[in-house]
Amino acid sequence: MELEQNQITRWDGYVNWRNKPALRGRHGGMLAASFVLVAEILESLAFVANATNMVLYMIQYMHMSPSTSANTVTNFIGTAFLLALLGGFLSDAFLTTYQTFLISSVLELLRRLPVK
Repeated sequence: MELEQNQITRWDGYVNWRNKPALRGRHGGMLAASFVLVAEILESLAFVANATNMVLYMIQYMHMSPSTSANTVTNFIGTAFLLALLGGFLSDAFLTTYQTFLISSVLELLRRLPVK
């Protein structure tokens, strides 16, 4: 009876950070979800702050008009979001996460090579 009670409280296939079985009452739940939510909110704030700084940089140092610089930044943001969706689809449907990471890293490296 005690063994059945212990197995009911475990999450099958999940472990905690010490590689021990995760227990329903102690792991996960709203506390873990709130950490994920806060991390996502902070990431979104940082992304918007960087986008705003990119617009100001293009206006002041690249001498673009405000409308052109804002349009360039929104095109960049849209491309970043669409490529994230494409990478997620490829990772879920065809490749592993590691393979998707390697392919995107190689593409990024090729983009940074000087063109002659």
